[in-house]
Amino acid sequence: MADVVYLVDDDPLVTRSLSTALRLESPWEVHAYESPTEALAALTGDAAARGPAPDVVISDFKMPGMDGLTLLRAVRAAHPDAVLMLLTGFADKDAAITAINQVGIWQFVEKPWDLGDLLHKIQTGLDKRRLARELATAHTELSRRNAELSRSLEELGRAQARLVETERLAAVGRVVSGLAHELGNQLSLVGYAEPIARRARERGDAETLEYAEILVATQRRLMAMVGEIKDFARERGAAYVREPLDVAAVVDEALAMLRYDGEVRRVRLRRVEGGHPIAVGHAGKLSQVLINLVRNAAQASPDGAEVVVSLRESATGTDLVVEDHGVGMTPEVLARIGEPFFTTKGERGTGLGLGIARRIVDEHGGQLEVRSQAGQGTTVTVHLPPLGRA
Repeated sequence: MADVVYLVDDDPLVTRSLSTALRLESPWEVHAYESPTEALAALTGDAAARGPAPDVVISDFKMPGMDGLTLLRAVRAAHPDAVLMLLTGFADKDAAITAINQVGIWQFVEKPWDLGDLLHKIQTGLDKRRLARELATAHTELSRRNAELSRSLEELGRAQARLVETERLAAVGRVVSGLAHELGNQLSLVGYAEPIARRARERGDAETLEYAEILVATQRRLMAMVGEIKDFARERGAAYVREPLDVAAVVDEALAMLRYDGEVRRVRLRRVEGGHPIAVGHAGKLSQVLINLVRNAAQASPDGAEVVVSLRESATGTDLVVEDHGVGMTPEVLARIGEPFFTTKGERGTGLGLGIARRIVDEHGGQLEVRSQAGQGTTVTVHLPPLGRA
């Protein structure tokens, strides 16, 4: 497609002779105007009067009504990358040089002009503009690639961090797995406390019954901890059957079991209805996640406080939300939750429950998000992908 050249001069002889020469000696599409006002309408006016976008605008400097500097300034505003040139007489040369700096004019051409020099200046301006466009395109592409590279480096950094964490947890898991096995074997011996308690109860031996029940309660708590450690040591991605399931039914079953839990009975448990979304998963594992989250919420709440469990379904999947208004967490504690063996519960916790819950959710293709503020409570959201994307 030919480049478009606009020529503006109030002298009809100049306009006709120069436009004819340009048409004969170049491949450009030339539009000639004897009125700056008419030229401005074609360059910047409404759609009915406007001509094709200019590649080059050549204007006389001294014209009645509007000088060339004013015209070219308006062209620059409407067409920022057009090549602007000014025709001047010898007496106007100093003013033309000033105009070049003010408006960003490419060249000025003295009258009478040399056609070969004029053609060269126009072509050089077009070449300069083409190179500037190519440079801008290359800069944009470079910026895009730099942004992609930055994103790739961030993803690589996260992947590397996950790999290091996975390897570290695997090493810890191998150690604690052996310890958990031995602890489980030894704790099984404490199981003899149950028949001792039963016989003491039958004989009415209150003192022996008291000691035996302490042993039974301690053994159960320690065995639960051993179970958590074994869950933690389980190989990531270990196979278990996943199938389409009604998430609401899983929630209701887990909450039914929790109503007999001593920690949970201290608070008011409220279930918010949210339909019956379907997700692909393992009912037992998802139930384990919910039980862990509700117990954590209950343990962080004062007696009689409310813990809310809600279910929300959207096009992006299912959100299972557990919300409490308990002690909450500081930013420092929040940054460490899920870290193996980090706990704020003292002897009551192993620091593994939330990490196990997060791993189960990950294995279901979901995400577990925790938001908390000290003194205002904690909200944990489990997001499960929609059916077919797990």
